Amino acid sequence: MITPRPGCPCRICAEARVKGVPYSRSSSSMFLPDIHLLIDTPAEIASQLNREGIGNIDYIFYTHWHPDHTLGLRIIETMNMFWLGKLVRGEEPKKKIRICALSRVFGDLQNVYGKFFDHYERVGLIEMTELEGGEQFPIGDYSITPFEVEHPNYASTIFLIESAGKRAIYGPCNVKPFPSDPRLQNPDLLILGSVYPSGPLKEGITIPLDNRLRREGQFSIDEAIELIKSLRALRTVFTHLEEEWGRSYDDYKAIEEENRKHNIQFAYDSMKIHV
Repeated sequence: MITPRPGCPCRICAEARVKGVPYSRSSSSMFLPDIHLLIDTPAEIASQLNREGIGNIDYIFYTHWHPDHTLGLRIIETMNMFWLGKLVRGEEPKKKIRICALSRVFGDLQNVYGKFFDHYERVGLIEMTELEGGEQFPIGDYSITPFEVEHPNYASTIFLIESAGKRAIYGPCNVKPFPSDPRLQNPDLLILGSVYPSGPLKEGITIPLDNRLRREGQFSIDEAIELIKSLRALRTVFTHLEEEWGRSYDDYKAIEEENRKHNIQFAYDSMKIHV
C-alpha cells in the first residue's frame, strides 16, 4: 500500500502528505538506465517515470503477477502509441518493448491480463520473451538470471544482475523461502522486499509466528539479517515498505543507524544506487 494511503489520518500518512518524498512512497519498481530495463509496472509507474525523467524503455521484466507490481502495464501504450496517428494516419508504434518473465509468471500474467497482452502484440507494441529459470539472459554488457520462488498458487522471481564484475540481487516481493543456490552467494548488493520492522506495526498489530504473512513471504528484520549473513551480502537495501508497517522515513533512518554493522538501508522513492 502506498504512503500516504488515501483517507488515512494516521501519523505516517499525515506527515507524508505534508513532506512528500522521501516520506511518501509509491509501489516498488526498479530501472536499469544502462540498458533501459524496467522491472515491474506498478499502478504509479507513469508518475514515477515522469518524476525521474525516464523516457525510454526497451525491456520490462516482471517478478510476479500481483497488482501492486503490474497494474501500470498501460505504460506500454502510453509511451509508444500515438493513437490519433495510428487511427487517422495509419502510423505504427514508435517501438516494441520486450516483455520478459519466467514461464509460470507468464502463465499467471496471461490468466489476469491476457487480453491486454494479446492486444498489444496485435498492434505491434510488445514482443514476449519467456525466461528460463537459472539461465543467463544477456543484454549488452549485462547478464540477468532469473530464479523462481514457488508458492502454492503463483510464482515469484529473484533476479541476479551482473555487469563489469559486480553482482546485484533483486528480490522485491514474495521471495520467501529464498532460493538456495550458490550463484546467489556473495553479492555486492542485495535488494530485498517485504521486510517488516521489530515491534508493533500499525494499530499495534504484531504478526504471530504461525501467521500466513510470515509463512508466505514476509521477513522479520531479524530473519532478513540472518539471510544477509548467510548470503554474505556486502550491502543490503530493503524495499517494498508497506504503509501498514507504521514507520516513517525518520523511523527507518533510526533503524539503519541501529544496524550499522550489517550495512542495511531502507529504500525510498527516487533512490539511486551505484554498485
